[in-house]
Amino acid sequence: MAAESQLAGETHPTAIPTHHRLLYLIAAVAQGIGAVVVQPFAIRLLDPQQWGQVSFSLSFISIGLIAISAGLPMVLSTMYFDPDRGPDKARSLNGFGVGLSIVGAGLAASIFALVTIFNGTIDSVVPYLISVGIIGFHGITQMSLAYLRSQHKALAFVVITVIATVLGHVAGLLAIIYIAPTATIYMGSFALCVVAASLAGVLTSRPGAPMKYRESLRNAVRASLPVLPHSIALVLMLQGESVLITMLRGEELVGRYNAVMPLALGPLAVIMALSNVWQTTIFSHRGVDNTGQVAKVQREAVFIGFMLTLGGSGVAVLATHVLVNDPEPVLLLLARTLPLLGYGYVVFLISTSQLFAIGKTRLMAVVTPCVAAVGLGLAFFPAGSGNLLLLGVIKVTSYLLLGVAYVFVVRRYDPKLVNMKLMLKGMAAAVAVTVLMLMMPDSIGWGIGSALATCVLGLAGGGIYVRRLHRPAAKNGAAIR
Repeated sequence: MAAESQLAGETHPTAIPTHHRLLYLIAAVAQGIGAVVVQPFAIRLLDPQQWGQVSFSLSFISIGLIAISAGLPMVLSTMYFDPDRGPDKARSLNGFGVGLSIVGAGLAASIFALVTIFNGTIDSVVPYLISVGIIGFHGITQMSLAYLRSQHKALAFVVITVIATVLGHVAGLLAIIYIAPTATIYMGSFALCVVAASLAGVLTSRPGAPMKYRESLRNAVRASLPVLPHSIALVLMLQGESVLITMLRGEELVGRYNAVMPLALGPLAVIMALSNVWQTTIFSHRGVDNTGQVAKVQREAVFIGFMLTLGGSGVAVLATHVLVNDPEPVLLLLARTLPLLGYGYVVFLISTSQLFAIGKTRLMAVVTPCVAAVGLGLAFFPAGSGNLLLLGVIKVTSYLLLGVAYVFVVRRYDPKLVNMKLMLKGMAAAVAVTVLMLMMPDSIGWGIGSALATCVLGLAGGGIYVRRLHRPAAKNGAAIR
């Protein structure tokens, strides 16, 4: 094969501009506001069964988005920084991922449709069928976004993300107001925005010929294969208990459970937004932190994880009264517990990013499924009895365990890759804050006061965060101990 000229682009470690973090955060806030603003109207416009279908479908899509982001898009991001024609190889892998997403989504949707038609239940599962298609188009979008973030094209990244998420919620709400208050109408309108985002992603990232670099493609597939069971396990960890509740207790109860899930998914959205900076930094260093930038990323991630736990727990009571009609006490306790999930995800994200950076992903096929199996096994009986608080505690604990497990996996290859002491100290602080919040009153008055106090602390923490972003990195970079 004739040698191809390397595309323009940075393939060496560079500091990510501060305004990129702000752009990604704006996108995350917009996503969170989109869901939170729409939900109070949607939950009142739809009957309990229709809302249960919408909430389950949206949660399933959110989980699918997290799962598909952990496979080929991650490999593409690391491939981009390959010194040997990395950007060109990444474009080729982007083309392969687009084709794979189309085929995979089409096959999954066809099988799902055939099974439901055979069972005579197609009308009641159309929203779920649409959600399968949406996940497929998200696969296309995620490949494009992985390439764009590696190129440091944050603005294009943010615009496409907002189209795929915020506009989807707005379109769904307008559709159930002006067309018909059904889950199918909501999800169908949401899907149109996701398709538009996928097309925009393809146009901006310009995927290359899938088979141009066959050896690199084979290596990418080998690296991503262990991530397949890992991704499935992630889906189960985030959505498994909702499936159990639906099977054992029905859609109305899962609708109540999922109504406070934004308290978990909100922190995840912020973390995933900032991960576009964190992971790009980690991938570009490829396991060697001579500049101290990776150490700085870890300190930043722990700080953000703790602040999200504090902020989420602080606004939980007020948010629950806004999101849910007449919330029962168990939902208020559940809402205060769920933000802690975000800290576990921070530790998991930093650790697994290092595994991708050094090309050691095999153990991911074992670790995540094992943690998921334990968590779902423990969740079975609470799901059957309708104990939503215990389900939430099990879910959060599973994520904390997952993060700790991957810290030990990474340190198995090189103890300097992850600062274990820092991660565990931050986790202890996040757990302590959550326990303290659970002991506080749950009245609406207290909820308002707690939310205001949290906002003040959040502004102070945000000021500290921004000042830290402007500090120059140490010339030699402190070793991660």
